[in-house]
Order: sequence, then C-alpha cells, then structure tokens
Amino acid sequence: MLKEIFAKPFPYYENTSRRLKSALFSGGFVFAFLFIFRPFSLYRFENLIALKITLGYGFVTCIMVLLNVFLITPIFPKIFNENKWNVGREILFIMWIIFTVGLANALYSVIIFTDTLSLEYVAMFQLYTVLVSILPVTINVMVIQSLLQHRNSKNAEVISNHMHHKKRLDSAPDAMVTLKSDNKKEELKIPAKSLLYINSADNYISVTYLEHGKEVHKLLRSTLKNAKEDLRTYTAFYRCHRAWIVNLDRVISVSGNSQGYRLVLDASDTVIPVSRNLNEDIDSRLSK
Repeated sequence: MLKEIFAKPFPYYENTSRRLKSALFSGGFVFAFLFIFRPFSLYRFENLIALKITLGYGFVTCIMVLLNVFLITPIFPKIFNENKWNVGREILFIMWIIFTVGLANALYSVIIFTDTLSLEYVAMFQLYTVLVSILPVTINVMVIQSLLQHRNSKNAEVISNHMHHKKRLDSAPDAMVTLKSDNKKEELKIPAKSLLYINSADNYISVTYLEHGKEVHKLLRSTLKNAKEDLRTYTAFYRCHRAWIVNLDRVISVSGNSQGYRLVLDASDTVIPVSRNLNEDIDSRLSK
C-alpha cells in the first residue's frame, strides 16, 4: 500500500523563481515560528536579542535550502528528473533538506550559545528536527499529490471532450519533412503524417515515426530547437515540453496526473508530457 503511494508521480519544479521563493519561505517560516513561540529556552531572551537570534536561524535555513536546490540537484541530474520523480523521492528530498538545515542550525546554536560541540549534541538536535517534521512533511506531500492528480485528471477529461479531430496535415497529404543532423552529413526524410514525436536524448534527438505500420526510432545528432526549425512549415508539430515535439494530428486524448497533462497518441504506447506552463496553450491548440 505505502509502496504504491510513494511510487505515484509528483511534480519536480526546476523553475528558478519558485526555488528562490521556497528558500525565502522556509527561512521566513523558521524565523517566525521561533520568534513567536520561543521554544528551546528562547523565551529567556528579551525581544531584541530573541529577534537577532531567530533571524539568524532563518538566515541559516534559507542558505541551506538554496545550497540544496541550486547545488545538489545539478550534480545528480538522473535522480532529479521529473520522469522519475515521485511522492517517495519528494519526501526523501525534503527530509534531506530538513536534515541539512538542522545540522547547520545545530552548529549555529553552538556558536550563539557557546555550547560544547559534541556528537551527542548534534544527534539530539537532529533527532528532534526529524521527529517534528517527518509526519507533517509526509502528509503535506501526499495531500498535494492527491489534489493535483484530481485537478489535472478532471481538466484533462474536459480537454479530451472538447477536442476537434480536424487534421492539420490533411491539406498536404503527400508532404515530406526533412530532419537534418548538426553536421549536415546525415538527414532523415519521411512523410509528415508518419512522424509521431521527437524527444531529446543527450546530444541527440530520437525521431519516432511509422514505417509500414510499425514504430521506428531514429537517432540524429541534433537538437529539438533545430528540429523545430526543420518542421516550422507545419502547425501540426508542436513543442509541448522542453524535451518533446509531438504531432498534434496523432493526439486522440489527454490524460492527467499530479505532474500535469499527458498526450495519448493513436499509434504509440508512449505518453507525451506537457509542460505545466503550456496547459492553457495545449487546450487552445487541441480545441481548434
């Protein structure tokens, strides 16, 4: 039961402004909580001194969150990948951030209160931090996942019901598209109608198309930006995600999970993700 819950998809946010807001919110929350409620003997201090001390805790918290989201995540790109991100990983990452914040604040406490630094001191500090945070963090992530799943699934169903299945390539049934490699020595020429989708694969793009009714995958040393330029003549080809271009003529329905919308194609089992900032745009394009 828990394994299934933790395996559910969860959105991974790479947006810089969102990460900054998260760090500022975390620091602000820690400062406000400590200053207002004065736990851990902070009630002994006068307001001005308590203000300075709790501001320090907030600042340390903010810095540690920033270090985690801007320095740790780029080091492990295969782990911090939305295609693999789920409830369990979100909880573990938040708990890791909380652990590092607790460690940094323990060291800050030693400096502020001139306590003796010891393994027991740090262990007790971390134990309290983890015990206090693990339950609310887990519940919060699970509730968010459930709400996003419900909202996106409902909206995806509405989009599917409003879809118009007019084919954009019908006006040019014999049209061919040519995708060129970066070195211009290799190219792929196929009927426009047969092209299903293109996705990035490190320094290559993987082109998926139909040949004699079967899916074929072809690697080209190129970028999605160049592929989009090669396909600019036809409105059917849409970059729905930073790593995907899809043939909208092949989309038969839209599904949704907590990460956002997914496009279901008529001739492939691959489900194509849609960037969250393009939710309204994909609705508009599929309704035309």
